[in-house]
Amino acid sequence: MHTKSDNEKLQQDQLIDIGYYIHLIKKRWISISFFALMCTAISVLFALSITPTYRATATLLIESQQAKAISIEEVVGIDTRANEYYLTQFEILKSNQVAQRVIEKLQLARVPEFNPSIVSKYNSRETIRNWLQSYPVISSILSLKEIESDDSKNENMSETHRILNKFKSKLTISPIRKTQLVNISFESEDPQLAADIANAVGYAFIENNLESQLLATDKANNWLNERLEDLKLNLRYSEQALLLFLQQQKLIDDSGIVALTSNELENLTNRIAEATDRRTKNQALYNALRNTPKTDIAALSANPLISNHPQIRDIRLAESEAEREVSQLSKRYGPKHDKMIQANARLLSVQRRAENLVHKLISGIEKELASAKDQEYLLNQELNSKKDEFQSLSVVKSEYDALKREVDTNAKLYDLFLTRQKETSATSNFSAANARFSDHALLPEKPYKPNRKLIVVITLVVSLGLATVSIIFLDVFNNTISSARDFENKLGLLPTGTLPLVRDKAYKKKPIDSSVFNNQKFAAFQESIDSIRTSLYLSIPKTERKFLAISSSVPGEGKTTTAINLAQSFASIEKVLFIDCDLRKPSVGVRFGLPNSQPGLTNILVMNSPSEDCITSIEDSNLDVLPAGMLVANPQELLSSTKFENLLNDLALKYDRIIFDTPPILPVKDAFIVGRFTKGIVLILKANSTSKSVYKHTMSLFTKHQISIDGVVVNQVLQPKKGTHTYSEYSRYAYGNIES
Repeated sequence: MHTKSDNEKLQQDQLIDIGYYIHLIKKRWISISFFALMCTAISVLFALSITPTYRATATLLIESQQAKAISIEEVVGIDTRANEYYLTQFEILKSNQVAQRVIEKLQLARVPEFNPSIVSKYNSRETIRNWLQSYPVISSILSLKEIESDDSKNENMSETHRILNKFKSKLTISPIRKTQLVNISFESEDPQLAADIANAVGYAFIENNLESQLLATDKANNWLNERLEDLKLNLRYSEQALLLFLQQQKLIDDSGIVALTSNELENLTNRIAEATDRRTKNQALYNALRNTPKTDIAALSANPLISNHPQIRDIRLAESEAEREVSQLSKRYGPKHDKMIQANARLLSVQRRAENLVHKLISGIEKELASAKDQEYLLNQELNSKKDEFQSLSVVKSEYDALKREVDTNAKLYDLFLTRQKETSATSNFSAANARFSDHALLPEKPYKPNRKLIVVITLVVSLGLATVSIIFLDVFNNTISSARDFENKLGLLPTGTLPLVRDKAYKKKPIDSSVFNNQKFAAFQESIDSIRTSLYLSIPKTERKFLAISSSVPGEGKTTTAINLAQSFASIEKVLFIDCDLRKPSVGVRFGLPNSQPGLTNILVMNSPSEDCITSIEDSNLDVLPAGMLVANPQELLSSTKFENLLNDLALKYDRIIFDTPPILPVKDAFIVGRFTKGIVLILKANSTSKSVYKHTMSLFTKHQISIDGVVVNQVLQPKKGTHTYSEYSRYAYGNIES
């Protein structure tokens, strides 16, 4: 888990140093400006070389409802109410049919803009034809017409497709939102041609729609005529069949059949109903008379079926009057009175008459009931016989109805198609346009493209941005260290100092020697060396540690040159001994002008030579030099020996500072052996050469061997100032055995 301080440090490491990139852009502004100017100049030439293109636009109004001459249905199958109607019209505007119509109308195949090869093709064809015709034999053997026709056919097909594609690439159909308007735009090198084609596309669309309607109308008219002939024949056949049926059945029409059937059935039904009603009444009256006592006139009279009989009604009235008379007389006279006797006699006579009437009525009703039953029976038999007869008539009626329906149906169809055919013929030469021009295309005054100013400005801006981004990306992906600030940004550390790149003709073919430090030509280099010396002097006082080792990660980074000049700089303030501990490829003696036979460190360690004989004092300085001496086979054993340690302890008593030049760290481990005695190493890093991964690997080896870093010097840094001198790279090491 990270602490608060660790998180703050991590966030600081992730911050982008904007000032560094601004400084980087300022440093490279000449390169950026040159790249932008070159790109801008090329864009100017390119913009001037582009042929100007003009764009003309016509506006078309597409109608959703088309005018009709008369109220008939459309024969063109397009539903103008559908949402896809306008999208369909837009696609028709882009179709090959409309484009081909415009190409043929304006003869665009003869325009070089659409057919650039027309002139060269014509010339080449004429040349080949004339050459073949110059040879009579070839002309007689080969049929020039067939060759020409086959070739021209294939070429015409390819030219047609090419011209069509070229035309459609320049055509733009753009509907205006929420309106029925659509813009037809065309681009051409000729402004007049652009306007003509834009208008021609609109007219071609309208003509194409009109032709489609006329063609559909003609097809419908032809189809209607064919169908009329068939329907006319069908109607004629059905009418003849109906007429033949009427003749066979000896009928004029179906009215006789209908009248006969309906009248006879109605009469029989009514008569049966009447007979049944009469029988029912007589049966009820007969039953009432039979079930009622003959002497009970009152009971008979109470029956509604008998009380309504006129004779019963009369006899009952007479009986009521006789009874009323008897009742009135009985109030005044006695039963033996003559008037009472006469009244009773009249009442008795009336009652007798009533009995006789009932007997006669019963006898008459019984006869009438029998007659009603006979009549009802006979009528039912008649009805049944008539039903069988009417059944055969219904079959005739069904056949007649079927034939009549066939005639009626054929007649209706024939009348319908005849009406449609008449209407279609009457409107065949009329078609309403589904679109009209809202604005015709005008002659464009200015080119639509190219916008030369915009091209140049965009190129300038893009080239500046591209150059700036490229420099930043190159720096971001550059794994090497180029300066002290670059070292700080990429590694998060401050270097001890930097050394400028020494440029001089004298050092193109040989390494830098010790004379550079005292040469006023390289004052900037001397000042940098003194600055590094001061930093090291303050960080490593001689009272604490007198030893100072110099090394690098890989060969060729300038460690020996830096060590020599640091030794001379320290010698200006104290007594210094410079020891060459690079026993594999020594170069210190050569840099100071010492002979190759000069004894050195190995002579002391191997041959026990006196140190006074091996150390050389540099004139006019406090610097002594102990070269490597003779080459040995076991340099690591010598550097890790006790004799070497004792030698250093003895020499430390005589000098204020002892500086060691050691081999590179990554190829061999000699530097770490020396670093064990010096307690630290100053690392030299070559600018624009040593990668960040190499440096980190070197740091891991320092940690592994528990050796501290006294400082890091960035060497051979390019200086922006003028007046510096060039020199060749140091000669690289060529170690045979490379250790990890």
